[in-house]
Amino acid sequence: MTGKPPERIGARTTLQKLLSRFHFGITLFAVALSGLTILLAGVTALRGYADRNMELAAQLGAYGVEPALVFNDPQAAREGIEPLTRIPGIARLRVLDDRGQALVQWASPTADPAPLLSRLFFPHPFAVTVRRNGSAIGTVEVWGDSSTLIDYVRIGLLAGLGCLLITAFGTIFLARRFEYELVKPLNEIATVAHDVRLHRRFDKRVKPLGIAELDRLGGDINALLDELHGWQGNMESERALLAHRASHDTLTALPNRDSFDEQLAQRIAAADTRSERFALLFIDADNFKAANDSFGHAAGDAVLVALSAWIKETLRKGDFAARIGGDEFVVIVDPLDADVVPDNLARSIRACVAQPVELPGGETYHASVSVGVAVYPDQGGDATALLTAADAAMYADKLRNRSRV
Repeated sequence: MTGKPPERIGARTTLQKLLSRFHFGITLFAVALSGLTILLAGVTALRGYADRNMELAAQLGAYGVEPALVFNDPQAAREGIEPLTRIPGIARLRVLDDRGQALVQWASPTADPAPLLSRLFFPHPFAVTVRRNGSAIGTVEVWGDSSTLIDYVRIGLLAGLGCLLITAFGTIFLARRFEYELVKPLNEIATVAHDVRLHRRFDKRVKPLGIAELDRLGGDINALLDELHGWQGNMESERALLAHRASHDTLTALPNRDSFDEQLAQRIAAADTRSERFALLFIDADNFKAANDSFGHAAGDAVLVALSAWIKETLRKGDFAARIGGDEFVVIVDPLDADVVPDNLARSIRACVAQPVELPGGETYHASVSVGVAVYPDQGGDATALLTAADAAMYADKLRNRSRV
């Protein structure tokens, strides 16, 4: 049964981009709402201003034509409304008598610059009834045009646009500030988590943050990192200890057979590269089994520990020694100087281990060893041949020791 492949997730956006889009939408909505509010308030205020001007103009005309209406004199009525014809923003004037008949009327010779604006603000004429002794004797009607409104509309639009721009910039600035204050600490936390995940840097810590909730989150992350750092240290110590135990002899603390095989292969490769020689010494304790049976295993262990310590004393910096068997040791002398005689190396080892060994039971044991030396590449061109040659030389030395005894 085969499962469906997982759906691919689209490209993820960043928190900053998400907040930017969100704030842009809020800013656009706030600016549009502010603009609409300003526009409605401006239109209402301008409409009231225009109505008041037309009303005052009509009242002024009523005062001027009252005598003309009493005597039904068109010429006097024309003279009464003549001051109104010089007032900007008046498109038409008409004076009606008490029967509703037009006594005189006037129309501005200048074309209306914005008829649509005039229809919006002056859909009907402004009419003022002229009274004398409480009786209506006529009516004055005034029509307005947009000549005086255009400047107010232009100034209003510029002022509104300026307010909108200030609102927009202020909103954007505050939004950016909010994004910075929020995204920066989140980036700090994300950076620490990223370093820990990719580079295992458990020593990284989140710095104190200005936002209480995020600071508490950072503190929890730091506490977790403290625990992980401690666990990592313990694991590294345990891993190093296990690696040492895997590559070293537990009794003598010398490298074991696996470490020797690896080291020998590396020395051969290096010698081939540098065209140099090195010596391999195979060391075996003489009559060790008899000593082990006579004095006990604890004494045998003490002898092996003493032998390993003396062998290490003969090493130079860069040489290598290992325990590869019960009482068998190997030494790599690398590099082998041209003036060094290999047999002198063997004599040096024998002389060093000739010291008496203090056994746990108080007895004294005099150890002796057999040493075989093989030189690479003279006695062997690979690891097996070299080790075989050193082993054969060691057995030859052991036979000589027995003949001497």
